[in-house]
Amino acid sequence: MSKFKTIMSWVGIVILGLAHGVLEDLMFIRVLVEYMPPSWDLTGDLFFTFTVPLAQLMTFAVTGTLAWHFLGLRHLPKLITFWICWIVARTAFLNFAQNPPADIAIYLAWITLWCCLVGLYARSKNRTASD
Repeated sequence: MSKFKTIMSWVGIVILGLAHGVLEDLMFIRVLVEYMPPSWDLTGDLFFTFTVPLAQLMTFAVTGTLAWHFLGLRHLPKLITFWICWIVARTAFLNFAQNPPADIAIYLAWITLWCCLVGLYARSKNRTASD
């Protein structure tokens, strides 16, 4: 890969990771709230066990797919960079929105879980490709 393409793939990983931290709330507000039945309490008891992971997964379906297919997210250094950017962006956004530290920790735990699962998937894909 040329040096320019390598640099642009790293820049793309950082941009997608940062954008992902903000896109979660757009998915929550513009998709989940608008299209879920009003009888579902998306901000109550279900919030941290259903709403947060679903919004993260919907966003990850977009940014993660772009990063996986075009930027090489399957490689561990890029996955770690994506994870760090996502964590930084999400923490900054939630601090700006004055969320309590315990709530921020829950968001970060979900983010870490998703990135660990992607890392395990990438490892299994690499293992089967090398066999």
